[in-house]
Amino acid sequence: MRLGIKRSVWTAVGAALASLVLVAGCNGSAASPSPSESTGAAADYTVIATTSVFADLAQLALGDNVTIETIIPAGVDVHTFEPSPADAQKLAGADLIVMNGLGLDEWALSLLEAAGKSEEDVLELAEGIDESNAWVYLEGEEHDEEEGEEHSEEEGEEHGHGGTDPHIWLDPKGAAIYVNRIAARVAAELPERAMAIESARDAGLAEIAALDEELRVGFTAVEASARKIVTFHDAFGYFARAYEIEIVGVAVEAPGQEPSAKEIAALIDAIKAAGVTSVFSEAQFPSKVLDQVAAETGATVLGNLYSDALGDAPANSYLGAMRANASAILASFK
Repeated sequence: MRLGIKRSVWTAVGAALASLVLVAGCNGSAASPSPSESTGAAADYTVIATTSVFADLAQLALGDNVTIETIIPAGVDVHTFEPSPADAQKLAGADLIVMNGLGLDEWALSLLEAAGKSEEDVLELAEGIDESNAWVYLEGEEHDEEEGEEHSEEEGEEHGHGGTDPHIWLDPKGAAIYVNRIAARVAAELPERAMAIESARDAGLAEIAALDEELRVGFTAVEASARKIVTFHDAFGYFARAYEIEIVGVAVEAPGQEPSAKEIAALIDAIKAAGVTSVFSEAQFPSKVLDQVAAETGATVLGNLYSDALGDAPANSYLGAMRANASAILASFK
């Protein structure tokens, strides 16, 4: 498994969490069962995903053949999430831990020791998909930095993406890769349920393929020159590439990282030059930057796009969130 973080930092965090979990256990304060827990055969194998997005992809892959839970609930930002002793306790009950990797949710690795788990218990969905794979592109490939503009190694680590855009699932073809990987891993561990898992996976893949075709038809109906958007953070590269949309700019490279005055001015100039009339926020990220940009360009701030977390219905599933994103973006082109 390729790890995109400083292990020494997370080892210290994990050790602290482990001691807290031990104290909690001695006090008899074990975590309560999740209301999503299943009964019957599914209850004897538990998949815990780092985010609501990956939990829902696991649902598409596995159906009701296992119990599926998530660490980060819908609407909570993965970039700024900090794990707690209760999260370590929850992971202790997992048969499989599903995470993205590529720097998005490496905090999960800090919980393994505290939860009595090892890397063998983890499925890193993006493992092996990196800059050597033509399907994936590096951050900044389509948003080149100006000459002379440099970022330190520490600043890069704050982005949490390890150099490669981790939002692979925002292209339905990437989501299909994830669904296949989840199904293959669990079917190998539960051979007696392999046929049922295969059936669930096929149904999930069919839904993702239908989504992809639906979005493709919708976007190709729009003049190519009109397919331009501005988003809150740099998460929609795969989505944009899949449907031939130009990302004119982003308010921030990653949540928690404020842009410089020079970067804001460049974004304002880009919006004016491209004739973009609206900019998109994200549900969990209130942004003064977007308000400033809108005030100076006359653009309207629209919300919300869903990237790292699901939201309220109808965006409470992967398919629903993708359709909500597409609907909002298509409406902005009119």
